[in-house]
Amino acid sequence: MKILLCVAGMPYAEDAASCGAIVAGVTQSPIMLLHVAHGEDDRENGKRVLAAAAEMLPDVMIETRIRVGEPVRQILAEVRDGDYDMMIMGARQGGGLRQQLLGSVAQKIVRRVPTSILVARRVGQSLERILICTGGKDVAEPVIEMGARLAQATAAQAILLHVTSAAPGMYTGLREIEETLPKLLQSNTSIARHLHRGSDALEQRQVATEMRLRQGVAADQILSEAREGNYDLLIIGASGAAGRLQEWLLGNVTKQIVENAPRSVLVVKQEQ
Repeated sequence: MKILLCVAGMPYAEDAASCGAIVAGVTQSPIMLLHVAHGEDDRENGKRVLAAAAEMLPDVMIETRIRVGEPVRQILAEVRDGDYDMMIMGARQGGGLRQQLLGSVAQKIVRRVPTSILVARRVGQSLERILICTGGKDVAEPVIEMGARLAQATAAQAILLHVTSAAPGMYTGLREIEETLPKLLQSNTSIARHLHRGSDALEQRQVATEMRLRQGVAADQILSEAREGNYDLLIIGASGAAGRLQEWLLGNVTKQIVENAPRSVLVVKQEQ
C-alpha cells in the first residue's frame, strides 16, 4: 500500500501523523509526506513542517515532497502522479459544535480525490473500536474489506452498522416496520443477506464483530451511533469521484459525516 500524508502545518499535522503511524504500522507501508507551499519563498517553512511531521513517524519509512501552487490542484496532481492507495489529512474544530475540515481546500479534496481518504481527528494511540457503515451496494464490499483488514491487524472490535429508511420497501409483508435485528437476520431480505455476508467476511479474519441496525436518515443515524459508541474510527464508502453529480451525491451523506464525526473517518472510494 502507498500512503500520501498531507501536512498542512502544526498542530493539525499531529492527528494526521498519528493516523499515518497506525495505518503504516499495520500495513507495513511507506508514507510520502507532502506539503504544498504557497510560493517559492515558502519552501523553507515547508521543510520545517515536514521535518516536524517526520519526527512523529520514527518507525515508518518516509519520503518528503514539497509542491508549490494552488493546494487542491497540487494535491490532486500528486495523487494522480503517485498512484497512491490511501491519502491522510488532518481536520480541526470549527465554530460552535460543528466539526469543520481545514477550510474549503480539504472539502474539495474529499469530494474530488479518486483514492480512499482518511480524515484524522482526535486520534488515540491505537484502534480499539471501528464502526463499519455498510450502506450502498456499490461500495459495501470494499468498506467491509478495509474494516476487516484494519480490525484484524489492530485486534480491534468491529461494529457493522446498517441504516434503513423509515419505511424500507424490503420490509413489505412484515407486520411491523420496527423489526428487531434478530428477526431481520432471520428474514430473506436483501439487507439480511448483505449483513450476513459482511459478518462472514469479518469472522473469516477472526475479528470480534457486532451488528447494529438503525432506522432513519443515514447521516443522522451514523453520526448518532458514532457519538454514542466511543469509536476510534468510522469507515464509510463512496464512489470514486468523477463529475459534479457524484460530488453532489457524495456531499449529501459523506460530507456531513466527515465534517461532523467526533473521531477519524476513512472514506473508502470505489474505483470506476
